[in-house]
Amino acid sequence: MRCFFAAAVDFLALFPDGPDNKRMKYILLALILAQTSVFASVVGISSHPLNPEARVLSAEMTGYMSQRNEMGGGLRYTHEIEEGRLMDFSVAGAQDSRGLMMGAGMDFELLKEDIYQPRVSFKPYIQYQKFENTKNNMIGAAPIIRKGFSTQGVEVFPYLSLPTGMKIDGASDEFKFYSSLTLGASMPFPGSGTDKVLLSLEGNKDFGASSDYVGCLVSWVWK
Repeated sequence: MRCFFAAAVDFLALFPDGPDNKRMKYILLALILAQTSVFASVVGISSHPLNPEARVLSAEMTGYMSQRNEMGGGLRYTHEIEEGRLMDFSVAGAQDSRGLMMGAGMDFELLKEDIYQPRVSFKPYIQYQKFENTKNNMIGAAPIIRKGFSTQGVEVFPYLSLPTGMKIDGASDEFKFYSSLTLGASMPFPGSGTDKVLLSLEGNKDFGASSDYVGCLVSWVWK
Protein backbone atom coordinates (compact mmCIF):
# COMPACT_ATOMS: atom_id res chain seq x y z
CA MET A 1 0.00 0.00 0.00
CA ARG A 2 2.86 2.39 0.78
CA CYS A 3 4.25 1.74 -2.69
CA PHE A 4 0.89 2.72 -4.20
CA PHE A 5 0.81 6.09 -2.45
CA ALA A 6 4.50 6.76 -3.17
CA ALA A 7 3.83 6.11 -6.86
CA ALA A 8 0.82 8.46 -6.74
CA VAL A 9 2.97 11.26 -5.28
CA ASP A 10 5.63 10.70 -7.96
CA PHE A 11 2.92 10.80 -10.64
CA LEU A 12 1.54 14.14 -9.37
CA ALA A 13 5.08 15.59 -9.44
CA LEU A 14 5.05 15.22 -13.24
CA PHE A 15 2.53 18.08 -13.62
CA PRO A 16 3.73 21.69 -14.15
CA ASP A 17 3.93 24.06 -11.18
CA GLY A 18 1.52 26.81 -12.31
CA PRO A 19 -0.77 28.28 -9.60
CA ASP A 20 -3.86 26.33 -10.77
CA ASN A 21 -1.92 23.09 -11.23
CA LYS A 22 -0.30 23.42 -7.80
CA ARG A 23 -3.66 23.93 -6.11
CA MET A 24 -5.12 20.92 -7.90
CA LYS A 25 -2.17 18.70 -6.95
CA TYR A 26 -2.77 19.51 -3.28
CA ILE A 27 -6.45 18.57 -3.62
CA LEU A 28 -5.63 15.28 -5.34
CA LEU A 29 -2.94 14.38 -2.82
CA ALA A 30 -5.25 15.14 0.11
CA LEU A 31 -7.93 12.87 -1.29
CA ILE A 32 -5.46 10.06 -1.90
CA LEU A 33 -4.08 10.28 1.64
CA ALA A 34 -7.62 10.12 2.97
CA GLN A 35 -7.46 6.41 1.95
CA THR A 36 -10.95 5.69 0.72
CA SER A 37 -11.68 2.11 -0.92
CA VAL A 38 -11.55 -0.68 -3.47
CA PHE A 39 -14.47 -1.79 -5.78
CA ALA A 40 -14.28 1.68 -7.31
CA SER A 41 -16.92 3.44 -9.35
CA VAL A 42 -17.75 1.87 -12.71
CA VAL A 43 -19.22 5.11 -14.11
CA GLY A 44 -16.67 7.60 -12.81
CA ILE A 45 -16.51 10.80 -14.85
CA SER A 46 -17.33 9.10 -18.17
CA SER A 47 -20.95 10.32 -18.18
CA HIS A 48 -19.98 14.02 -17.81
CA PRO A 49 -19.97 16.15 -21.00
CA LEU A 50 -16.32 16.81 -21.86
CA ASN A 51 -14.44 18.68 -24.56
CA PRO A 52 -13.31 16.69 -27.62
CA GLU A 53 -10.23 14.58 -26.84
CA ALA A 54 -10.40 15.65 -23.19
CA ARG A 55 -7.95 14.16 -20.68
CA VAL A 56 -9.08 13.91 -17.08
CA LEU A 57 -7.29 12.88 -13.89
CA SER A 58 -9.60 12.02 -10.97
CA ALA A 59 -9.00 11.30 -7.29
CA GLU A 60 -11.62 8.91 -5.89
CA MET A 61 -12.82 8.73 -2.31
CA THR A 62 -15.16 5.88 -1.26
CA GLY A 63 -16.84 4.72 1.93
CA TYR A 64 -17.98 1.08 1.97
CA MET A 65 -21.01 -0.09 3.93
CA SER A 66 -20.93 -3.84 3.20
CA GLN A 67 -18.25 -6.56 3.26
CA ARG A 68 -16.62 -4.62 6.13
CA ASN A 69 -17.05 -0.88 6.74
CA GLU A 70 -13.88 0.66 5.31
CA MET A 71 -12.48 3.66 3.53
CA GLY A 72 -10.16 3.73 0.52
CA GLY A 73 -8.90 5.90 -2.31
CA GLY A 74 -7.54 5.80 -5.82
CA LEU A 75 -6.75 7.50 -9.09
CA ARG A 76 -8.56 7.35 -12.42
CA TYR A 77 -7.47 8.53 -15.86
CA THR A 78 -10.17 9.24 -18.48
CA HIS A 79 -9.55 10.06 -22.13
CA GLU A 80 -12.08 10.84 -24.86
CA ILE A 81 -10.42 9.05 -27.75
CA GLU A 82 -13.06 10.25 -30.22
CA GLU A 83 -16.50 11.82 -30.06
CA GLY A 84 -18.85 9.56 -28.12
CA ARG A 85 -16.12 7.17 -26.91
CA LEU A 86 -14.39 7.57 -23.55
CA MET A 87 -11.79 5.19 -22.16
CA ASP A 88 -10.74 5.09 -18.51
CA PHE A 89 -8.24 3.28 -16.28
CA SER A 90 -8.34 3.18 -12.49
CA VAL A 91 -6.26 1.91 -9.58
CA ALA A 92 -7.25 2.00 -5.92
CA GLY A 93 -6.20 0.75 -2.51
CA ALA A 94 -7.76 0.52 0.92
CA GLN A 95 -6.92 0.26 4.58
CA ASP A 96 -7.65 -3.31 5.74
CA SER A 97 -9.36 -6.19 3.93
CA ARG A 98 -9.43 -4.55 0.48
CA GLY A 99 -5.88 -4.59 -0.84
CA LEU A 100 -5.88 -3.58 -4.50
CA MET A 101 -8.26 -2.83 -7.34
CA MET A 102 -7.45 -2.13 -10.97
CA GLY A 103 -9.93 -1.60 -13.77
CA ALA A 104 -10.57 -0.33 -17.28
CA GLY A 105 -13.68 0.52 -19.28
CA MET A 106 -14.92 2.08 -22.49
CA ASP A 107 -18.05 4.26 -22.65
CA PHE A 108 -19.91 4.16 -25.99
CA GLU A 109 -22.53 6.86 -26.56
CA LEU A 110 -25.73 5.49 -28.10
CA LEU A 111 -27.98 8.58 -27.90
CA LYS A 112 -26.88 12.21 -27.57
CA GLU A 113 -28.53 14.34 -24.92
CA ASP A 114 -30.80 17.15 -26.09
CA ILE A 115 -33.68 19.14 -24.64
CA TYR A 116 -36.15 16.28 -24.96
CA GLN A 117 -34.04 13.15 -24.49
CA PRO A 118 -31.34 11.97 -22.08
CA ARG A 119 -27.90 10.77 -23.07
CA VAL A 120 -27.74 6.97 -23.22
CA SER A 121 -24.48 5.05 -23.26
CA PHE A 122 -23.15 1.53 -22.79
CA LYS A 123 -19.92 0.86 -20.89
CA PRO A 124 -18.18 -2.57 -20.95
CA TYR A 125 -15.55 -2.87 -18.20
CA ILE A 126 -13.16 -5.26 -16.49
CA GLN A 127 -11.90 -5.10 -12.89
CA TYR A 128 -9.43 -6.98 -10.75
CA GLN A 129 -9.85 -6.85 -6.98
CA LYS A 130 -8.24 -8.38 -3.93
CA PHE A 131 -10.48 -8.87 -0.88
CA GLU A 132 -8.71 -10.33 2.15
CA ASN A 133 -6.99 -13.45 0.72
CA THR A 134 -9.29 -13.76 -2.29
CA LYS A 135 -8.46 -12.45 -5.76
CA ASN A 136 -11.32 -11.89 -8.20
CA ASN A 137 -11.77 -10.80 -11.78
CA MET A 138 -14.99 -9.00 -12.72
CA ILE A 139 -16.27 -8.56 -16.27
CA GLY A 140 -19.42 -6.62 -16.99
CA ALA A 141 -21.25 -3.81 -18.73
CA ALA A 142 -23.14 -0.78 -17.48
CA PRO A 143 -25.99 0.94 -19.34
CA ILE A 144 -25.95 4.61 -18.29
CA ILE A 145 -28.67 7.28 -18.59
CA ARG A 146 -27.83 10.95 -17.98
CA LYS A 147 -29.97 14.10 -18.18
CA GLY A 148 -28.54 17.47 -17.22
CA PHE A 149 -30.28 20.52 -15.81
CA SER A 150 -29.30 23.98 -14.62
CA THR A 151 -29.95 25.43 -11.16
CA GLN A 152 -28.85 28.88 -10.00
CA GLY A 153 -26.50 29.09 -12.97
CA VAL A 154 -24.80 25.75 -12.22
CA GLU A 155 -25.09 22.80 -14.61
CA VAL A 156 -25.68 19.47 -12.87
CA PHE A 157 -25.65 16.10 -14.66
CA PRO A 158 -27.38 13.32 -12.68
CA TYR A 159 -27.09 9.77 -13.98
CA LEU A 160 -28.40 6.28 -13.33
CA SER A 161 -26.61 3.04 -14.17
CA LEU A 162 -27.13 -0.72 -13.74
CA PRO A 163 -23.68 -2.38 -13.77
CA THR A 164 -24.16 -6.10 -14.42
CA GLY A 165 -21.63 -8.83 -15.01
CA MET A 166 -19.77 -11.91 -13.89
CA LYS A 167 -17.36 -12.35 -11.00
CA ILE A 168 -14.66 -15.05 -11.30
CA ASP A 169 -13.11 -16.34 -8.07
CA GLY A 170 -9.36 -16.70 -8.61
CA ALA A 171 -9.00 -19.64 -6.18
CA SER A 172 -11.98 -21.81 -7.12
CA ASP A 173 -12.70 -20.53 -10.65
CA GLU A 174 -16.32 -20.19 -9.51
CA PHE A 175 -18.53 -17.93 -11.64
CA LYS A 176 -21.03 -15.64 -9.94
CA PHE A 177 -23.40 -13.22 -11.67
CA TYR A 178 -23.98 -9.86 -10.03
CA SER A 179 -25.67 -6.50 -10.57
CA SER A 180 -25.99 -3.20 -8.77
CA LEU A 181 -27.82 0.11 -8.98
CA THR A 182 -25.70 3.26 -9.24
CA LEU A 183 -27.01 6.81 -8.79
CA GLY A 184 -24.79 9.86 -9.12
CA ALA A 185 -24.31 13.39 -10.38
CA SER A 186 -21.41 15.46 -11.69
CA MET A 187 -20.94 19.24 -11.77
CA PRO A 188 -18.25 21.94 -11.77
CA PHE A 189 -16.50 21.98 -8.38
CA PRO A 190 -18.35 24.52 -6.17
CA GLY A 191 -16.41 27.77 -5.87
CA SER A 192 -13.79 26.83 -8.45
CA GLY A 193 -15.10 29.29 -11.04
CA THR A 194 -14.06 26.95 -13.86
CA ASP A 195 -15.25 23.83 -15.68
CA LYS A 196 -11.73 22.40 -15.51
CA VAL A 197 -12.30 21.11 -11.96
CA LEU A 198 -15.28 18.77 -11.50
CA LEU A 199 -17.02 17.15 -8.54
CA SER A 200 -18.91 13.85 -8.81
CA LEU A 201 -20.99 12.23 -6.08
CA GLU A 202 -22.10 8.60 -6.37
CA GLY A 203 -23.90 5.88 -4.45
CA ASN A 204 -24.11 2.16 -5.23
CA LYS A 205 -26.59 -0.47 -3.99
CA ASP A 206 -25.25 -3.99 -4.33
CA PHE A 207 -27.43 -6.84 -5.64
CA GLY A 208 -24.63 -9.44 -5.35
CA ALA A 209 -20.81 -9.71 -5.51
CA SER A 210 -19.99 -6.00 -5.25
CA SER A 211 -20.32 -3.56 -2.33
CA ASP A 212 -22.69 -0.88 -1.09
CA TYR A 213 -20.79 2.39 -1.13
CA VAL A 214 -20.98 6.15 -1.29
CA GLY A 215 -18.17 8.12 -2.82
CA CYS A 216 -16.93 11.21 -4.56
CA LEU A 217 -14.48 12.08 -7.31
CA VAL A 218 -12.60 15.34 -7.78
CA SER A 219 -11.46 15.60 -11.39
CA TRP A 220 -9.02 17.88 -13.18
CA VAL A 221 -9.63 18.38 -16.92
CA TRP A 222 -6.49 19.59 -18.64
CA LYS A 223 -7.71 19.59 -22.24
